[in-house]
Amino acid sequence: MEYINLTAKDGLELSVVLFEAHETKGLLQIIHGAQEHKERYYHFINYLNTNGFTVIISDNRGHGASVNEQYPLGYMNGVEEIIEDQVMITDYIKSRFPGKELYLFGHSLGSLFARCYLQKHDYKIKKLVMSGTANYVSLVGVGIFLGKIITFFSGKHGYSKVLRNLNGNSKDDSWLSASQENLIAYRNDPLCQFNYQNNGMLTVFEADWNLHQYQKYSCHNPELEILSVVGEDDPVTGGEKGLQDSFDALRKIGYKHVSSKVYTGMRHEVLNEVDNQRVYEDIVQFLKR
Repeated sequence: MEYINLTAKDGLELSVVLFEAHETKGLLQIIHGAQEHKERYYHFINYLNTNGFTVIISDNRGHGASVNEQYPLGYMNGVEEIIEDQVMITDYIKSRFPGKELYLFGHSLGSLFARCYLQKHDYKIKKLVMSGTANYVSLVGVGIFLGKIITFFSGKHGYSKVLRNLNGNSKDDSWLSASQENLIAYRNDPLCQFNYQNNGMLTVFEADWNLHQYQKYSCHNPELEILSVVGEDDPVTGGEKGLQDSFDALRKIGYKHVSSKVYTGMRHEVLNEVDNQRVYEDIVQFLKR
């Protein structure tokens, strides 16, 4: 494990960790989900390492240790900055391991960011894996409109219960996982128990809105292979209809190879369910194929 500080264009120090495999066969870059942090992926990363994948993961800005006075916990300032950070991480790991194929993994909000990453940078990666695949919400434009009004009056660092409710936040977090052990760990994690500020919520909405902005996608790499892994009882996917919309949107953009695995008895965090070994194995088989 190697701790790395990469400096973004605006001076924010991103907290990045590199896990180098004993013999690197491929590279994997992970984008974590909403209101969490990189350490929650270390168990999965260890499994990837044993299968020959060198992994790099960061705390997204406004999460974990990627914070400063301008970007406190819960603050983001638009999708463009998030993608610039991830491209910087891509370029860094590719320079460290020249000639090795890079794969991208995004969970939940990270899956939205990963799909935004595809708009201009799909040629940088060999394959994409999404877990907890978040769907396009048809009323997201309303959320953006209201978010801008609320932000105008209460500021970009303000907090809005209205925006949180629009995002589906509630006190009931049982949808996150069928594993009680995972739920308890999540509830006791101070780096998961925070709210997004107004601009953070707007960034979430913007990422979702981008899914149907087909004109933004250049599709340099139509042969890109994409895999979605989700729990059958995960509401974030939008169910069968939401998943189908996600796959239809990717195909409309021009991606020819989109596949899916749905796991019975699992909810949102398939990587942290009791039977997560099945998910790990399926992801590695996909990457190695």
